[in-house]
Formats: sequence, structure tokens, C-alpha cells
Amino acid sequence: MKKRIQKMKDGTLAQMLAELRWICGYGRKYLFIILWNIFLGIVGAVLGLGASILSKDIIDIVTGHQTGFALRAAIFYVAMQLVKILLNAVTGRISEKLRLRVSQSLRGDIFKKILSARWEPLSRYHSGDLMARSGRDVEAVAGSIMGWAPSLIVNSLQLLGSFLVLFWYDRTLALLALASAPVTVLVSGLLARRIRKHSQKMRRIGSEMTSFYAESFQNVSFLKSFHLEDTFSQRLSGHQERQKDATLEYNRFSILTSSFMSLMGMVVGGVCFFWSVYRLWGGYITFGQMTLFLQLSGTLSGAFGGLVSLVPTAIHAATAAGRIMEVTQLPSEGILETPEISRLRSAGGVSVAAEKIDFSYESGKTVFQNADFRADAGQIVALVGPSGGGKTTLLRLLLGLLPPQKGSLELSGEKVTVPVSASTRSLFAYVPQDNTLFSGTVEENLLLGNRWASPERLKEALEMACAWEFVSALPEGIHTPLGERGSGLSEGQIQRLCIARALLSDAPILLLDEATSALDVDTEHQLLRNVMACRKDRTCIVTTHRPSVLELCDRAYRIEGQAIVFATPTL
Repeated sequence: MKKRIQKMKDGTLAQMLAELRWICGYGRKYLFIILWNIFLGIVGAVLGLGASILSKDIIDIVTGHQTGFALRAAIFYVAMQLVKILLNAVTGRISEKLRLRVSQSLRGDIFKKILSARWEPLSRYHSGDLMARSGRDVEAVAGSIMGWAPSLIVNSLQLLGSFLVLFWYDRTLALLALASAPVTVLVSGLLARRIRKHSQKMRRIGSEMTSFYAESFQNVSFLKSFHLEDTFSQRLSGHQERQKDATLEYNRFSILTSSFMSLMGMVVGGVCFFWSVYRLWGGYITFGQMTLFLQLSGTLSGAFGGLVSLVPTAIHAATAAGRIMEVTQLPSEGILETPEISRLRSAGGVSVAAEKIDFSYESGKTVFQNADFRADAGQIVALVGPSGGGKTTLLRLLLGLLPPQKGSLELSGEKVTVPVSASTRSLFAYVPQDNTLFSGTVEENLLLGNRWASPERLKEALEMACAWEFVSALPEGIHTPLGERGSGLSEGQIQRLCIARALLSDAPILLLDEATSALDVDTEHQLLRNVMACRKDRTCIVTTHRPSVLELCDRAYRIEGQAIVFATPTL
């Protein structure tokens, strides 16, 4: 009792109940199908109970202890068994369809929630961890939505029905068949916390393994170039060793628990068997009744075991639900299209102004204090400074991925001024310094910038980005498939495709984060001239380490310490 009270105090039980309520709330979307599956399960349970009673009648008719038509009883018995098999098949089919619907719908919801979450809280999660939560955890929840409620109701009905029939024929036997119930319930309650602890540990280790594989496979070229194959193989062995230890620890715990439960079942089953033999030997029951008793004792024991097994199932599902809830309840950006933003999009250029902004990450690292920055429409503005000094952070602030703690950050044009937020992100086209090409054709990657772009518009954007020459020389031109992260292309070609994709969005502000670092100076100059020539009112903000870029800039800023200092366009 003290442990149970402590469990309630430390929030474990309350957290589990909240997680199970979340699962039930999600399952309401599929209530009709779940209820239909429960109905089929109940019909199957009733048929099984009826078949047991018919088997008694058949034996008693054959042995002369009961009058009736054995053939008719046998026909009904076979019919019931066949219908039960059919119902099991139908139920299995419906269950699988629903499980797929639930898992796909839940994955879709998680995907949308993750993409709409605020950047900084989301960045605390490794991509491999998010994959694990969207994979194994979703499967656990989807399986519980489909299986937990039907199993609970059907097993409860089988338990009640078997007990009532046994109680009708032999009260002592009915009570003996349930003799292990109090002990089993007590043990299950005491083990619940340990089961949850093991479940959390296993899922955490699973996420770590997924993260390790994802990082390793994404950086195969790096591993090869530094001859790190053996190093990472050893790291994998370390992960596997931790996974093995955790798995075997839980396996030992499961074996001990199930062995105890089996021992209890064996003792109760043996008692029921010998009691039935004793009653038969004394002439109190018939052979048919003894057969019924043994069948129902087994059914009752199985139904009770099924109910007990729902405890770890519920705990595993609740643990998975808690991990899913953790990411789906991250604060959302709340993107909203306003008339002012629409007016800016159609304005003749948009200016960016940051005045006296302060920004610190949640980790406590301060990046800016009382910083100013401005980029007017039609200008190319450079942002220079040491690596890690805050250039990319400023771009994240402009994109509304991060909010400043102090100061103002605004966009303006044609008598319209709006504060920067996630909602103003549509006014920006962003080319990050990382490779952002996806598997698919060149055309499919470009259309991510503008899904309605015509073939002529695609060619124009490629020409502006100095990419048409090499794209047209590809085996299938713009329809050439690309591997993961643009496999098969050079870094310079990848950068030009990313810039072409950004140009297709026709956003009034273009952000280039070291986006021309892999290009030669002549190509870089030509590309930047093309970018500004195709839309003269475009605002272009470039982060760079290269002096050659500054020659084309109207203004330059340098990040020094936690300030943004206006500088002449020179390093």
C-alpha cells in the first residue's frame, strides 16, 4: 500500500492515466469500427461457450447419461466452430485494416506537429529519436487502440461466462478455478512500475540505435575519407552491447514473471482436474460434465491470463504514447496569413530592419545584445564574421524560427510594416549552407520552390542560377533522378540547384547562407548579378567568408562579440 501511495505521489500513476486517456481520445475517431470488432469478438466468445456446452451434451448422449440426438448436437457443434473460425478471420482482417489506418493517421499527425513546432524546442530532439517515435512508438499505440478494448471486453465476457456456467454446475470448482486471481492481480500491480521502467529504457535505447544508424549512413563519405569504419563499428558494438544488456534484463524479468504466472496456472489447473476426477469417481458428475469442466477451467484461466497480460500491454502503449505526446505537445509556431503580409508580398520590394535586439538560446548562450541590422529593397547586404559568431542565428531570427527577447525586428514596404514572425516566412526564400536536395528528379526538387512553375519558368530559374548548362547535359535532363542529398552531383552543382529552387518562389527577400561557397569567383559573380537582375527590387542578404562577394554588395555588416557593426564592403 505504501508503494502504491508513493507511486501516486511521484506522478507515475497520474502520468500513465493521462497517457491512456490520450490513447482513448485518439481511438474515438475509430469508435464505430472498434465497437464492431468488439461485437464480433463477443459473438465468437458466446459461440465458444456454446460449443463447450454442446460437447458435454454429445458425450452424455453417447454414454447414455442424457437423451437426445447426438448427430444434431454434433452438427450444431461443427457449425459453431466453423462460424467461430470465420469470425476470427473477419476480426483479424478488420483489426489489421484499422491498425494500418490508425498508424498512418497518427504518423501523419505527428509529422505535421513536428513540422509546425517551434524550431528551438524541436532542435533538442535528434532526428533518429523522432524517427523512432514516429515508428515503433506509433505501432505500439496503434496496436493498443485496436486490440486493448476488444481484448478487455471479450476476455471479461469469457471470464464471466465460464465462471457462471461452472458455478451453475459446481460452485466449488468455479471458486477453485479463480483461486489464483487475487495473487495474480497483486503481483501484476506490484510489477507495473518495473514494467514501465523497462519499457522506457528499451525505447530510449531503440532511439539511440536509430540515431546512430541515421548519422552513420548520412555521413558514409566522411567515415570512409577518415578511415573510421573500424571506429564506428566499435561504436555500434557499444550500442549493441547496451541494447543486449537491457533486452536480456527485461527478458529475465519477463521469464521470472511468466514462470510464476504459469506455476500458478498449473497449480490451479491441477486442482481443478483432480477435483473433477474426484467428482466423477464419486458419481456426482458425468463424463460430459467433466469434459465441460476441464474446457471451461481452461477457458476461464486463459481469459484471466489474457486480462492480466493487458497490464504490460497497456504500460508499453502508455509509455509509447507519452513519448509521442512529448513531441506533439511542443509549442506550435501558429502561422497565420494576414492582409498586411499579403500586401507586402505584392509590394515593390521589402526592407528588413532589426533595432536593438537581444537574443539568447535556451541553453543560456547569448548571441546578440542591443544589435542593429538593416537591408533595404533592391540591395545586396553582406553579413560577415567568425564561424559560430551568429550569422546563421540572425537568419533564423529573420525567418521567424527564433524570436528575439528584446528589440524590434520588422519588415516594411509601401506604407506597410509588420513584425517578423513565422507568418512572415513566406516573404523569404532561403538557401542554407547545408545540402537540402531530396531524392527524386531535378524537376521534383525545383518544384518544391513553386509547385505551379512551368517548364519555361524552370529553365529560366536554372539559367539565372548558372545551372542550365550542366542540367541540360544530364542523361535525362531536368528529369534525371538524383540520389539522396543530390548524390552524383558536385557541391557547386548542388548549391546552384538550391539557389534556382529559391528563385522559383519569387519571394521579395533572398537569404543565402554561404550558398555560393563551392563556386568559382566568376560563376559566383555572374549568379549574384543574375539574382538581382531578374528582380531589381529583391532584397538579398548573404553570409560569407569570401572577399569576392563583398565587391558586389551595397552594404556589409560584421558580427563582433554580441553586436552587429556596420562596415564598408571589404574584409
